[in-house]
Amino acid sequence: MSFIEIKDVHKSFYQNEILKGIDLTLHKGEVIVILGPSGSGKTTFLRCLNTLEKADKGQIKIDDVTKDFTVKDRQNTRDLILKTAMVFQGHALFGNMTVLQNVIEGLIRVKKMDREAATKIGLSTLDRVGLSDRANYYPVQLSGGQQQRAGIARAMAMQPELLLFDEPTSALDPELVGEVLSAMKELAQEGHTMIVVTHEMQFAYEVADRVLYMEGGVVVEQGPPEEIFNAPKDKRTQQFLARLSGKNFGEPELVNS
Repeated sequence: MSFIEIKDVHKSFYQNEILKGIDLTLHKGEVIVILGPSGSGKTTFLRCLNTLEKADKGQIKIDDVTKDFTVKDRQNTRDLILKTAMVFQGHALFGNMTVLQNVIEGLIRVKKMDREAATKIGLSTLDRVGLSDRANYYPVQLSGGQQQRAGIARAMAMQPELLLFDEPTSALDPELVGEVLSAMKELAQEGHTMIVVTHEMQFAYEVADRVLYMEGGVVVEQGPPEEIFNAPKDKRTQQFLARLSGKNFGEPELVNS
């Protein structure tokens, strides 16, 4: 039985159709990595799942919550928001709040939790991402990698059923990418259900249960990472992987030694 079912998600901006009917099912604890060129609809897809964008058509079901995007239902929308949390390309922290305040804001405002209980969860979550000693710092006092880890802590604090990551390392200096990917690997090992949009192919190979290749608003191909990276069937997937790696898609560095 699928834990999450996403059916026929469509989204257009004016006359430009971005998503052309996306279907996806996930089991609890599964990690899905989505690859694809710019403009393929990856970010729009995540934003629709988190209701930051309103899909024109389609449905998402997480456990006992079903959201039909064609129906205006505030309760189901709120229930879906509580089931998901998103880590953005930029950390999107509030600059006038401390790290701890950023992490607990959603617990207080969305989950209506009292400050003492929220603070306890916030401090515990910051400790999990190695930022307990930065709780009272402001975002400007953190490195880019620390800011992104604070963004991950904010998402985790909401205790979502589905974690969404939108290119979480793309805005970071190369030397900071590793610390963020390491935090994400730990989440995967703990059994969190995740959909990750990224170009970090080694991370995808090591962590993903399935890799999806999107282009032109559709899922072109999907499968286990060893299959997608070493024997992709669709020519568009092959061409993309060759461009991204600078090498042929079947070369051995994507294979565990």
